[in-house]
Amino acid sequence: MNRWQQNQHIASVVGLIGGALGVVAGLLQATLGSHLPDWSGHKADPVALGLLTILLSAISVLSAAALRRDVTPGRRLAAAAGLLVPGSLCFSTGGALWYLPGLLLFTGGVYAVIAGDALRTREVVATMWWHLLVSVLGAFELLMAVSAGPTVTIAVGVLGGVALAVAPWPPAWRIRLVLLLIGTLPFAILTWWSVAAPVLAVLALAIGLPTLRPRDVRPAPPDAVPVAARG
Repeated sequence: MNRWQQNQHIASVVGLIGGALGVVAGLLQATLGSHLPDWSGHKADPVALGLLTILLSAISVLSAAALRRDVTPGRRLAAAAGLLVPGSLCFSTGGALWYLPGLLLFTGGVYAVIAGDALRTREVVATMWWHLLVSVLGAFELLMAVSAGPTVTIAVGVLGGVALAVAPWPPAWRIRLVLLLIGTLPFAILTWWSVAAPVLAVLALAIGLPTLRPRDVRPAPPDAVPVAARG
C-alpha cells in the first residue's frame, strides 16, 4: 500500500468515525440540547439543529464510505467535500458537542484531498470547482432552512439543500437538472419575501446550469484503482 492508498484509507476510517460521532452529537443536540446549553451552544431551536446535524453527519458517513470503493480523482474530491463541508458547517449547529466529530471530519477531508497525485488533483479542481461551489451553496441553504420559520418551509429548505448539494454529481444531465431545480426554486418561492434565499437560488442556477453540459469520458487515472485491489 503506497502513500496515496494509505491516505485514502485513513480518510475513509477517520471520516466514518467522525460521521458516526456526528450522528451521536446530533441526537444529543435534538434530545438534550435544551438541558445541556454549555455543550449544545445555547441554541434557540436545538431540535431542528440536531436533526440538521444528523443529516449532515449522514452525508459525511456516505462520503467516507465512498472512499472504500473505486474512486476517480473527481469522486475523491467530491467525497472530500462531503467530509469538509459538514465538518465545518456543524460547528454552528452542534456547539461543543461537535468539536471532536468536526475535527475528525476535517482531518478525513484533508487526507482525502491529498490521497492522489497533486497534479491531477489540481486539474480536477480547475475543471470541477463550479460543481464544488454548487454543493457548498446547498449546504448554506440547509443552514438557512433551519431558521426559515414554519415546519413546511423548513422541510422544503432542508430537502432543497440536500438536492442542491448533490445536484452536480449524478452522471445523467437530466437528473442533475431536476436536482438543481428542486434545490433552488421551491425554497426561493416559499421565502420570496427574503433577500438571501432568492439570491442564493439565482446564484446557484447561474453557477449550476453550466455544469449540465456533457462530461468528457476519460480513462481512469492510476489513483482510481480500487483500494481493495491495491497492494
